Amino acid sequence: MGTIHKLTPAFATKLSQQSTDSYIEVTDTLIPGFKLRLYKTGTMSFSINYTTFEGRRLRFTIGKYGALSVTEARKIAEQVYAEVKLGNNPQQDKIDTRNKPTIPTLCHFLESHYLPWYQTQFKAPKIRSTFNQFSFLNSKSLDTITAWQIEQWRAKRHKEGLSPATSNRYLSALKAMFNRAVEWDLIESNPLVKVKKHKTDTRAVVRYLSEDEEQRLRAAMRSREQRLAISNSFYNDKHHVPLQAILGGYQDHLQPMILLLMNTGMRRGELFNLTWQDVDLIGKQITVVGNTSKSGQTRYIPLNNEAVQVLRTWKAQTNHDSGHVFVGKHGNKFVNISKSWSVLLKKADITDFRLHDLRHHFASRLVTAGVDLNTVRELLGHSDIKMTLRYAHLAPAHLSDAVAVLNRSS
Repeated sequence: MGTIHKLTPAFATKLSQQSTDSYIEVTDTLIPGFKLRLYKTGTMSFSINYTTFEGRRLRFTIGKYGALSVTEARKIAEQVYAEVKLGNNPQQDKIDTRNKPTIPTLCHFLESHYLPWYQTQFKAPKIRSTFNQFSFLNSKSLDTITAWQIEQWRAKRHKEGLSPATSNRYLSALKAMFNRAVEWDLIESNPLVKVKKHKTDTRAVVRYLSEDEEQRLRAAMRSREQRLAISNSFYNDKHHVPLQAILGGYQDHLQPMILLLMNTGMRRGELFNLTWQDVDLIGKQITVVGNTSKSGQTRYIPLNNEAVQVLRTWKAQTNHDSGHVFVGKHGNKFVNISKSWSVLLKKADITDFRLHDLRHHFASRLVTAGVDLNTVRELLGHSDIKMTLRYAHLAPAHLSDAVAVLNRSS
């Protein structure tokens, strides 16, 4: 039920003493839309109805009678009315908040947004394990994660033995994820922008094979081939042809893989993803296509004589000219050769040497032979010369020639 009356303290007191089965609403005679409503529970509240410039009819709740006096409620109603006259909507903030999307938790954002997108852009199978480092943040919404939490995590992990270089990689991945959330308008800013990387030695000594170690590795591969030749089941399927008809062939994938890594500097993943369409034996060149490389950029690697011979022999005995260069017994591409590689290193008496270090070995041999660093950078696919500078100390005359200009004749 609605009536019209000037809202005064005395009138409000009188209205509060009444009772109703539904409600009684009284509209003020001075301020359009200013109302006082009595509910059947006995409570009363102030509000003001107004129409926006867009023609929307809205109600602004001012507050309950008792918590607010009539005089206080009238002042608020006057302010709302003035805002409306100026073309503003007093409840715009409420509307904006109501329409604002819910900010996802770290876990939800990773699973539903970031990782599906990331996997279409980059070839990085370990990215999920990287984010497992921050699983303690999974239940937190992105806008509540702070730089201090990450600093605490880093300090704890360093005490546990995590190297600064590794924590920097984890931090870079997390920052990149937050940058994407900002670009997708899920959060306003990256909370980790002020978390700086720890300084690391980017020129640290890299592990490569000495001449003696390389000879031992090659000898171990030859010995392994001889052992496998006695009884080899690797070729008892449709993907390969018997070795007996091929002079100088390989017993399985391991030796040709190792020799190619040593002579091309490819990354492990690039080798596993290499297809025969990317191999040009006539032009003696391999194409590492962008969607299989770490940098996302296509590069071209010339093949030396040993690499060409390896690929020609392998192609002949696998009898394939399409698909992946290296496939397992069931025709699937490889994802790792860790077990056979570890056994080979043990036979060669080589320690502290990863499969990835064959890439360092390739680069080190080039630099030692006098190849300039920029050429090495192009062959390795480094986007920044800083990555290649780690091999600078191996150049035979790079530094000695520089200081030689200071020599004086006696």
